[in-house]
Amino acid sequence: MEKVLSITTRLEDRKRKEQVQEYRDRFEAIQRVLQCSACQYKCAMCNRHIDRSDSSDPLPSSPTEFSLCESCRSEFEAFMQASQEREVKPDVFWHNNEWIELWTCWLNYQRSIYNFRNSFNFNNMTE
Repeated sequence: MEKVLSITTRLEDRKRKEQVQEYRDRFEAIQRVLQCSACQYKCAMCNRHIDRSDSSDPLPSSPTEFSLCESCRSEFEAFMQASQEREVKPDVFWHNNEWIELWTCWLNYQRSIYNFRNSFNFNNMTE
């Protein structure tokens, strides 16, 4: 019985492929967003090019870590510290509640992209 192919699975795969053909431009736009968001040669926050040849920062060791330029990395570290302390101690004038919200939303966005990139349906379409 294990050798019997599921017609339902084949029909779903065919339907997905037809949808991809129908919405090719939209699908390619999603692919570009996902590829660019995972680029290790640009800052994940400000999109500035990161020259790895003279950088002391190693490449991220896992996909959940972010490639950040030096400025954004120091801001992210300040955000992480403020998040752990659950209060903003403004070292600089822009470190306020809106700044915390900005970094929180950015972090949620990065996690969402990571989860979508690794979702079952998306991975089946890119194979």
